[in-house]
Amino acid sequence: MFHDIGATAEHNEDQRFEVEGADAAVYFMQKYDSIKSDMEYVWQAISLHTSPGIAERISPIALCLRLAVKLDFGHPHKHADETEQVELCSSIEETTPRLSIEKVLGDAIVAQAVTNPVKAPKVSWPWCLLVAYQENPHHEGVNPGF
Repeated sequence: MFHDIGATAEHNEDQRFEVEGADAAVYFMQKYDSIKSDMEYVWQAISLHTSPGIAERISPIALCLRLAVKLDFGHPHKHADETEQVELCSSIEETTPRLSIEKVLGDAIVAQAVTNPVKAPKVSWPWCLLVAYQENPHHEGVNPGF
């Protein structure tokens, strides 16, 4: 629920959007007296969800979030049945439409990075989006770096 909330104006501080989202999730969990180890796992999963190769190995929660992100954005898990994934995605999108999330999310992350470049450190996913934007700032579709 919180993995991309760092791309919103409410959670736009001086960290990458992934870290802002992880901090917001932990703050929310603290209000409900969550167990510290649960908060640590959630923070790791959210802060690393755009870090391929790390998220898949750091914890089961991070693995689940990373696989969900890959499924959501069209990168099926290599061991899963592709037909089954297409059917699952189609059934989910019938009740929860995508609402141009790729464009909206990419544009939000770029807007934050343009205003505050520290939010897009080199070789991070936000940086890839920023570079693609800088190469063609008038592009109207989904950011090619997405």
